Amino acid sequence: MRTGFKLLVLLALAVGFALIVKDSTGYLMLVTGDERRTVSLTTGVFLLIIAFFILYLLVRFIGVVFSSPETYQKWRTRRHTTKDFDLLEKGWLELIEGRSDSAEKDLTRLFNHSHNPSRQAIASLAAAKAAHLSGHFEQRDKLLSMAENKAKSIPRLTEATATVKAELLLEQGEAVQALSILEVLDSRNGSNQEHIQKLLLRAYKQTGNNDRLLQLVRIMLKKGRIERFEGERLIEHAAAGSINNAAPEEWQFVWKGLNSNEKLMPLVALAAAARFGAKDDAKNAGKVLEDALSVSMDARLLKAYIQAPADAVHERLAKAQGWLKKDNNNPELLTALGYLCLKGQLWGQAERYLTRSLGVRNEAAGQASENTDMVSRDAVLTHALLGTLYDRLGRAQDAIRHWRIASTATSVLPVLSDDNILPAADTTEDPDGPPDRKKLDNLDEHILSTKIVPGASQDYQEDEYFDTAPIPGYDADKLARK
Repeated sequence: MRTGFKLLVLLALAVGFALIVKDSTGYLMLVTGDERRTVSLTTGVFLLIIAFFILYLLVRFIGVVFSSPETYQKWRTRRHTTKDFDLLEKGWLELIEGRSDSAEKDLTRLFNHSHNPSRQAIASLAAAKAAHLSGHFEQRDKLLSMAENKAKSIPRLTEATATVKAELLLEQGEAVQALSILEVLDSRNGSNQEHIQKLLLRAYKQTGNNDRLLQLVRIMLKKGRIERFEGERLIEHAAAGSINNAAPEEWQFVWKGLNSNEKLMPLVALAAAARFGAKDDAKNAGKVLEDALSVSMDARLLKAYIQAPADAVHERLAKAQGWLKKDNNNPELLTALGYLCLKGQLWGQAERYLTRSLGVRNEAAGQASENTDMVSRDAVLTHALLGTLYDRLGRAQDAIRHWRIASTATSVLPVLSDDNILPAADTTEDPDGPPDRKKLDNLDEHILSTKIVPGASQDYQEDEYFDTAPIPGYDADKLARK
């Protein structure tokens, strides 16, 4: 639009100038010494314009000639840079596609081809990642060293090199070395770089530094730098690890330092309950598990909750029955109730809860009946408990049936039906009484006195003593045909 407008203005000026000159009667005189040259004004103007363009072209030509070395150098640099970018793009695409070997070769070529330290450092870092993915750890360390040398004068690339090195060390399992690098980077950036903090989470988790892990996760959750689900799982892991690893006189300080939501996490509640149980404090152990179960009916919590002392069985049974009113189709809760009833010797209620648990499981799995050979591992405890209950009640066949199903799911053994049992041995020709002692005493003398006559027929011996088992690799029918 703007270019067309300019052309239109220039055309209007040219037309106006032509009209003015056409009607002009003036002339242009050029005096050089004793000579005079007179031309019309129109001719003079055109001659001046032509002279201006010739002078302009001449000046441009001289400028191009004198600037040609610099222009050639710029063209060469631009061509070199274009090739660098092409190699960088190709290498990154191959790295993203997972072709690590090709990416390593192209990025190494870029390092050798480029003259720019920044591009060389970036190429060596990318090549180091590709070498790490390919398992070339010696080459990776060499490339990282090259990147560090090239990035010495560029602060931003220095931090990038350290970050990549720490990340690769973490993936290799060298968390201690990575942690020393990451803590320096974190202090230098003032805890403002999200990626470094996420790497720190991995390093703290690998090294088992649960206290620092818990502290950092809380900060990142507060700032929204980590997904809440991931953060809560890390908090659960760190808090439970701190409780388990704390000294007997210190773990309660860790427990009191947790907020109310953190205490309700399953792994944290299990760790605290185990600590209370080690002190024979069943009341507080049960209270911790009850608080956690009121939020999440976790199977691990239920298994820990039913391990109650004899004097607390009925109290916990009443509490679990209250939970059942809110979640009456929970098979894990029904199995837990059956277990508590067994411990309390409430046989009828135990059978009702356990069979109901199996019914819920079978209905959820689409099974036709509980007698099927294929049973989930979650139902193993239920079958084992029913086997124990029926054994206690004297119902041996029912007990064996449930124990068989439980052992099948646990050991992945085939359940044999009754018609596949081997028949009993034929004992009709066995001797009725004990062997004759006199014959046994003379047996060795009879064997030693037996003479083998050369050439004599020994068919009777072969018929009596020859082992009829086939020899491996020997085909008697084929040999007979030959």
